Amino acid sequence: MADDTIVVRDRYRRWGIGGVILLYMLAMLALTDRSLPFGRRALILPGASIATAAAPAGYADALDQYGVHLSKRGGAGPAQSAPLAAPDRLHFGYSVMETSILGAPYWVGRDDGDVVYYETLREFVYAPVSDDYMRKVHLPGPVPLASQHFAWWGHVWGWVLPIALAGWGWFEIGAARRKRDVEGVI
Repeated sequence: MADDTIVVRDRYRRWGIGGVILLYMLAMLALTDRSLPFGRRALILPGASIATAAAPAGYADALDQYGVHLSKRGGAGPAQSAPLAAPDRLHFGYSVMETSILGAPYWVGRDDGDVVYYETLREFVYAPVSDDYMRKVHLPGPVPLASQHFAWWGHVWGWVLPIALAGWGWFEIGAARRKRDVEGVI
């Protein structure tokens, strides 16, 4: 008995869906800079800029001495006595902890929250801030800090894979039903 056109079509779709999922997984593993198989890393989500001239005098130096030095590789490094490169701009940001599985980010959660930071080639140097702190040191910026928006969606794209696998499962259920209909199986 020759295969029905619906069964043949489902076979080609199955190969297409499986191929796309396999390519996605290979690209995810090859192009990621995240830990395998499971990992957590601290990140700074960028926010509004602060003109260096508008910051209090010596603020960047104080930030360098007393702030948190976060390596761009993900781990907090030892405090350093001088910036690796002169900070040209201070920024507001949001300190988060990203959770990844197989190199894909699945969840991002608050770490230190709202921060003021500058960035060098190798690290972020930041200090947590609050609305009261900003008023006390006369730091210009968005008040309240909660009015800022951060691009968190770039840190949850790992959910594409489980959703694609669920879609493939849904397709297979439909393909099995169509095959039973063609074969006359109840």
